Amino acid sequence: MFRLVIPCLVLVLSACTTSHVADDVELRATTTVALLPLVNHAQTPLAGERAEDILASIWQQNKLPTLIRAPRTNNKELPPLDDQYRVNNAMQWLSTQQADYIISGSIEEWRYKAGLDGEPVVALTLSLTASGQTTPLWTGTIAKSGWGRDSIAAVAQDVIADLLSYIEVSE
Repeated sequence: MFRLVIPCLVLVLSACTTSHVADDVELRATTTVALLPLVNHAQTPLAGERAEDILASIWQQNKLPTLIRAPRTNNKELPPLDDQYRVNNAMQWLSTQQADYIISGSIEEWRYKAGLDGEPVVALTLSLTASGQTTPLWTGTIAKSGWGRDSIAAVAQDVIADLLSYIEVSE
């Protein structure tokens, strides 16, 4: 009986997260990485900005190289919901910076599932590209659904931390 319980439990728990990540990538500690706005393909407004904030925090906690972020508009109007506008502004800003690498990506899902449990679901893709290049040096895609008592922010932290764990710092 117990021989069946353990494999079934492993199958159930492993179905909660799906990831496809390139091999680890090493960055020198002295490099600078620019974070572009994450494009929001989810139906949740401002999911990209929420993910950017979480990413920047975890990036610093993991003691990864210097991360610079494109400035957000700081006026009394509503924030721009058009991601192309945000990306265009960030590209203009990036042309004035001296970044060695660029991290970009997209949010595919950022919501609570419908139903009794209302489980949170987060799916995103990140790419790391050397400045001046078009082919990514590293890329990772991950999706995870949490339990009914979890929050989207908690699931997003797990997902982003998992992706960033593949980026290492060399001396």
